Amino acid sequence: MAKSAPGISRMNLEHLKTFHVVASLGSFTEAAKVLFLSQPAVSQQIQGLEHALKNPLFDRGKRQIRLTARGKILFNHTQRLFGIFKEIESVFNDLNQLQTGELTIAASTVMGNYFLPDIIAEFSKTYPLINIRLEMGDSAYVTELVEKGAADLALSRHVEGLKNCHQELLSKEPYVCVCSPTFPLAALKKAITPEEFGKNYLVMRQRGSRMRSKIEEWFGSVGASEFLSAPLIEVNSLESSKHLIQSGIGMAAFPLVAVKEEIKQEKLLEVHVKNFSVTADYFLGINPNQDLSPAAFQFISLLKNKTSRTD
Repeated sequence: MAKSAPGISRMNLEHLKTFHVVASLGSFTEAAKVLFLSQPAVSQQIQGLEHALKNPLFDRGKRQIRLTARGKILFNHTQRLFGIFKEIESVFNDLNQLQTGELTIAASTVMGNYFLPDIIAEFSKTYPLINIRLEMGDSAYVTELVEKGAADLALSRHVEGLKNCHQELLSKEPYVCVCSPTFPLAALKKAITPEEFGKNYLVMRQRGSRMRSKIEEWFGSVGASEFLSAPLIEVNSLESSKHLIQSGIGMAAFPLVAVKEEIKQEKLLEVHVKNFSVTADYFLGINPNQDLSPAAFQFISLLKNKTSRTD
């Protein structure tokens, strides 16, 4: 292995910085003030650097100092060197102040379509220079993105067997029973029974979906599974399910966050069903092996603040 030149190995960054400041200001005295050093200490560092490089760097006159030809060569290099340092400092200052950066959020369908838009809009107004990418899919997919480092955070249901995605409970979202205002049972002023609800539950998410499992578990818990209507209309889209219910086809249950606007606009009517109690747990997932970016840290802070207000 080739050995480094003896002179180069004896240089250090502080001596180069001292040389750079002296060369920039053209004065040992002024450089000492800027560097908070004594003038003899500045002179000693310059002499050490000259000894290491085996070349004089300054012509020392009685009234002023000037760079030698070799000193000018070194000054050209230190300008580039400390220019890079300034660029690095500027980039990280911008990141820390969220003047630049990227944020990738992975979310399940319910979270991505209904829970996140208002929060993303608020975050974007506060930090308009942050590029945001929202990736949606099922819970297994979005947590896998976090495990692979392809997303900063995931919002989803709990997923078993994760190795590089730590999940913490973010919110518990209640389900509500709804129907169209024109549906016959909408005129009732009293709560309906689970049996009545089951007989009119005509639109159901596809088998294997978390939403369907939740509803079927509840019907089983109240002994009303046998009353579920058959045949059902199976739909693999929550939005399509809502539209069907709005058109007057039976009843259904949805996470409140997914139908609160329709209820507010009276496109859907909330139906009270005896003993109905279903909630969906949504989790925040992050990779414990990766540092959160400033943008991700601020977004999670906003997210937790918003969910704590609604709990």
